[in-house]
Amino acid sequence: MKARPVGATSFAVALCALLALPAHGHAQGEIFERGNQLYQEGDYAGAIEAYEAVLAAGYESADLHYNLGNAHFKAGSLGRAILEWEKARLRAPADPDVLANLELARSLTADEVEPLPRFWLLSLVSWWIGLLPRGALLLIVGGAWLAAAGGGALRILARGSALRRVGTWATLSGAAVLLVFGTTLVIRELGLGRPTLAVILSPETPVRSAPADDDDLTLFQVHEGTRVRVDQRTGDWAEIVLEDGKVGWVPTGVMGLVE
Repeated sequence: MKARPVGATSFAVALCALLALPAHGHAQGEIFERGNQLYQEGDYAGAIEAYEAVLAAGYESADLHYNLGNAHFKAGSLGRAILEWEKARLRAPADPDVLANLELARSLTADEVEPLPRFWLLSLVSWWIGLLPRGALLLIVGGAWLAAAGGGALRILARGSALRRVGTWATLSGAAVLLVFGTTLVIRELGLGRPTLAVILSPETPVRSAPADDDDLTLFQVHEGTRVRVDQRTGDWAEIVLEDGKVGWVPTGVMGLVE
């Protein structure tokens, strides 16, 4: 597991940050690279501190969460590593390094959770939504908008019928692409239909049948690194659902949200 610089999936966010706050963006870039250097030197605690300083400054990217997860893993914190890799996957669903790290980490968790079969249509939609990186989606949507707008202008301004036909084709093609990929981008950005996920961070946590600190209500135990879905919350308790369908309540403080 190697730390890596900010890549293509983070380019758009990084560029906006640098344009808006040049000095601030440059400083965060230096801290990020300092974290990478500390990681390569084996100072994982120092690398974690550097990466978290960048996060605290308001900068986020798949690569940053990926590197932070690597540092936590090397420091022996499996739950934190999985949490950060899940955050990286949320921002770059098809990243092969992130997926490989998550597969490795889950093989090391104490809980053997067999996921329930998923309806094929939901799997297909999920695959499509996460197929392309955010940066690629932005480029496609931007290009489609320019094609549609340019085609419309050409239809209005062109004198020849041939140019008007080109304008019509560009408008229809751009609008179709904009509809498909624009909708995909909106769903991705707003998280429509996305469940609230969390990762257990405590070494061992009793899951109870009700939101109460009573050992007699214990149903089963969950351990560090297990991913759960959060269905509802009441006070300091959350109702969680495991991938095998088991349901129960745990204190909110034992887990970290994937967001």
